[in-house]
Amino acid sequence: MQKPTIAIIGPGRAGSALGRALHGAGYTIAAIGGRNPDNVRNLAEELGARACQSPATTIDVADLTLVAVPDDVILPLATDMVESLCSAAGHAVVHLSGAQDLQTFRRGPEAVQNVVGTYFGIDADQPLRDQLTQLARDLRGHPFDLTGVNLALYHAAAVFAANYPITLLAEAIALAAEAGLDAETARQGLTTLLAGAVNNLRDLPPADAITGPALRGDEGTIKRHLEALKGDSELQRLYQLLADRTKLLNPKKEAAA
Repeated sequence: MQKPTIAIIGPGRAGSALGRALHGAGYTIAAIGGRNPDNVRNLAEELGARACQSPATTIDVADLTLVAVPDDVILPLATDMVESLCSAAGHAVVHLSGAQDLQTFRRGPEAVQNVVGTYFGIDADQPLRDQLTQLARDLRGHPFDLTGVNLALYHAAAVFAANYPITLLAEAIALAAEAGLDAETARQGLTTLLAGAVNNLRDLPPADAITGPALRGDEGTIKRHLEALKGDSELQRLYQLLADRTKLLNPKKEAAA
């Protein structure tokens, strides 16, 4: 299958990372478009692409345009692009929704490393589906079909997995610092702890991968933790909610209690 030429609208974290990764995989990046002229120009120069002042013009110069912008920008962007879309026979435009690719990206060239191994959800008709599937494989990723999937729930699952653990870790670091630990030591130590838990989850079901007082039914330890958190009622309630949800992972232990 011949590789399509690529245009990217939205040279932010995801758009830039995929542009660099596709370029490295042998794809021609024909054009970069977006609202920030500096970001557009810098990425275009790096990848040998044309910098487009109007995102709509990217459609005319590439076989496949990847739109890497937030969901709430899609409607006004599509309105601006409607004439180009209607006359773009043989060209395809794909929204690179955060609700579809299961990966997070840092800023800068090093973000390319995150692309390898990414799971790419694909929701498209043929023959575009086959083209996108091959593109994901060329990036050394794992394509899977999203046909019939509730995308809002799917995206919520991804947010639970990728966003909220970082929020919880930030709270954990703050608690450790409040307890008297050096903040950097707390960050490094707790990050290592989280990485170990994630590694366990790669090979084990959640009930076997998780440890701690809630799963063991250790109510005494939970009460001591709740007492220590009494200065922050919202965090205390969050701890209790998470403890209750954790107990549900082991219904036999909960029933015995």
